[in-house]
Amino acid sequence: MAEYYNMILNEDELHWFFDYIIEKPLAYESYMIMLACRGKKLTDEEREYTKVGARGEMMREELIRCKGGLKQEWNFDIYRQAFYTYNCDKRSLLTTAGVPYPEHAMVVYSVVNPTNEIDCIEDTFEHYNNERKNLTSAILRGSQPGIQDHLVKMPKVFEHMKSCHASHTSRRIWLDFDMDIKKEYRVTKVFEEAYTELYKAAEKLFGIGNFVIIKTNGGYHTLVRKECLTFNPNKFLKEVYDEAVATGFTLADYVDEFVANDSSHKSKDGNNITKRSALIPTPGCRQYDSYPIVVNKEDFD
Repeated sequence: MAEYYNMILNEDELHWFFDYIIEKPLAYESYMIMLACRGKKLTDEEREYTKVGARGEMMREELIRCKGGLKQEWNFDIYRQAFYTYNCDKRSLLTTAGVPYPEHAMVVYSVVNPTNEIDCIEDTFEHYNNERKNLTSAILRGSQPGIQDHLVKMPKVFEHMKSCHASHTSRRIWLDFDMDIKKEYRVTKVFEEAYTELYKAAEKLFGIGNFVIIKTNGGYHTLVRKECLTFNPNKFLKEVYDEAVATGFTLADYVDEFVANDSSHKSKDGNNITKRSALIPTPGCRQYDSYPIVVNKEDFD
């Protein structure tokens, strides 16, 4: 009897995320979602059995666009249909060892800002032209290994387009602030304190209704409307820590990393990191053995 993955654990939560976070894409835009398996959630024995690496694997990308041609229809049914494609027969998603991915290590990610499909196509054609030039060069040199190498690469060239969708953002509707709590401190008290300080700082800087706080397995993602960020995003990071200190809770002791995704920020060693994708675990969808939730829904009632 066939076994199926179950990736939507709370459809109401996903529906809220669609209603309040996901704007209707323009004719040339799409939203990307991604199914992944995280190696850090596997034991050494499971990694050996499945052959999933320590960092994990990105397995299946889905793109969500308007339907109806010129009518550009857009509704929750169109959106959730993409997520239900992940509720597939486990035999259709196998690791390199030929076994199903462990469900307790899987997560459904979403990119909260739409992708510019035209930019992706241009990028892909540029990649194709480079491969074509390399093949021609190998032919002129008479390099049989080079010719063979590029003959293998050429049919795969449009797979390059899959890697473009997270980096070719069309409109920045939301900026994502990612707080990762240290594994040993992922307890109710620390989560509650972290949420309190996030909320106070966000309310002070952006105003109610302009930010969404999503609780995940490892911390919080705070989405802030882009038009509200009229200052350096790092100011919000500092404000959260300052609010915590003022209440006697040294939040920095419990946080492994707190960064603004899709924005320049500094790593712990002081080096600039200029690119991080705003790829978040999707509310209502599987993140290991639970699912992310939006904790300040009442702000949007």
